Amino acid sequence: MQQNPFLAILTRLGTFVLVMVVLSIMIFVLARVVPGDPARMALGPTATPEQVSALRTEMGLDDSLPVQYVSYIARALQGDLGMSLLSQRPVTVDLGQTVPATVELVLVAVIIMFAVAIPLGVMTAHFRDRWVDHVGRLFSLVGVTIPSFLFAISLQLLVARYFGDWPIIGRMDHSLGFAGGPTGLMLVDALLAGRMDVFVSALQHLALPAVALSMAGIGQITRITRSAMLENRRKDHVLTLQSFGVPERVIIFRYLLKLSSIAPLTIMGLEFASLIGNAFVIEMVFSWGGFASYGLNAILQKDLNAVTAVVLVSGLFFIVANLIVDVLIAIIDPRMRRKEAR
Repeated sequence: MQQNPFLAILTRLGTFVLVMVVLSIMIFVLARVVPGDPARMALGPTATPEQVSALRTEMGLDDSLPVQYVSYIARALQGDLGMSLLSQRPVTVDLGQTVPATVELVLVAVIIMFAVAIPLGVMTAHFRDRWVDHVGRLFSLVGVTIPSFLFAISLQLLVARYFGDWPIIGRMDHSLGFAGGPTGLMLVDALLAGRMDVFVSALQHLALPAVALSMAGIGQITRITRSAMLENRRKDHVLTLQSFGVPERVIIFRYLLKLSSIAPLTIMGLEFASLIGNAFVIEMVFSWGGFASYGLNAILQKDLNAVTAVVLVSGLFFIVANLIVDVLIAIIDPRMRRKEAR
């Protein structure tokens, strides 16, 4: 029997909601049991006990954890994520200014990952056990084993040494006088404003952090693509095509690549979480000023509302990425849309 697609979608959405609820409970509790008084950290060491007590009451820290959680969720459902102790602004305002920078960085990193990893995986599988395969496997091994922050620092040093005019920090050249646009994505806003000089500057600033962020994913996806290509090449229908004399390039790009793309897409759903995690370090190295560096500062300062919001938004990104991956896999392989009834 064929499963009702709407029921499958509802089931998946229900699972995602449950994951978000569990995630919100976990981070809410962890953020409040970690040693350190947020009120004291917000006011500084010179604050009087009366000032600290008043701020704790204002923040609701004197209530029990269940009461605090219910109050937080009630406000969050209305779009109120509280005030940031670090910036003294609503957390939603901070997220609106920092999330687009990280989204732009991650999206460009994903594009680089697929643009490099898929062709490299296909080439290493096609030239198996030849020098191309050995070089490709070595490159993928380096990408998987070396930490992203080491790639980031190495790129900065190399570019600063041999390409002195290439920017290595920030999102764009502020001397161009561009204040941003409606989307917060610098590349998109520059195109919408017709500012090609800003677009080129933003692309130059984006290149190094995006490459550093994508290296681990490139190594992983290259290895998965190579394995999938070699496995599918042994399938009966591929052997039949070869026996009929179908050109190799047709077999690879029309049949093998489509079948072999399912495994890399599945891994991509997991790699997205790694991209968000690695972005915390990459943004600090390149002074990117995005959502990840905002979250790291919030963690270091124990900014409760900001920390909780950062983790929830990260979880939401991961869930949306996996949902997109599931849809793409279902489009590529119709068999994924069918399940046998028990």
